[in-house]
Amino acid sequence: MSSRFLILSAFIAACGSPAASTFDAPSAFDAPPPGPDAAWLPDGTPTRQQCTNSLGSALDMQHGRLDGYLVSIVPTTTRSCNGDDTHVHLQVRVNNAIYDVAVNVSDPAGVGFLAQDMALPGAPWAEGWHPGQAALLDYPSIGAHSTAFTLMSETMLSSTLDTELATANHVSIYMTGYGQDGGHNVHRRGTGQDGAIFLRPQGQTRALLFRFVDQTF
Repeated sequence: MSSRFLILSAFIAACGSPAASTFDAPSAFDAPPPGPDAAWLPDGTPTRQQCTNSLGSALDMQHGRLDGYLVSIVPTTTRSCNGDDTHVHLQVRVNNAIYDVAVNVSDPAGVGFLAQDMALPGAPWAEGWHPGQAALLDYPSIGAHSTAFTLMSETMLSSTLDTELATANHVSIYMTGYGQDGGHNVHRRGTGQDGAIFLRPQGQTRALLFRFVDQTF
């Protein structure tokens, strides 16, 4: 058999139709994000309502991303609606149910905060709870390092969050569910399970990132 025939045979085999994959087709949430030239969508007029103790039941205790609409901000001075003195609680409407998101704003040494415009990691915003995404968010992988964070007191960080969230409508929140009705750990954790708030996820996206003083990365 000539060497020319062997080379031609190998070329034909390489260019043939690939074998069918044994993996399931990716879900819509696994789709790649839109390219840099994709059109931005307006964030819409935010809706604010009285906080509620009647919460939804569609979450679990995995790390994931909650895509919904910010409807209420519960300050550290409030004791209803899951309020406590170390977290600002966000209430997010998802598929006509309200979910609690606990954002830590208090630590004796201060909480590190970074607000930065950047693309939304992962798939485009899609209303719902999207858990179990391996290595879904890791601060260094999106260019965020501990030296860029500003340490803030509870009062300063709470005020800064109020300003950042004032006009927020659509949100994407990376977190770990604490049960069926809410989530927490909206801060640096490592191993692809970091937490963060992304504002205007369908437009000019802005990330709100958090870390504790003993975390370097």
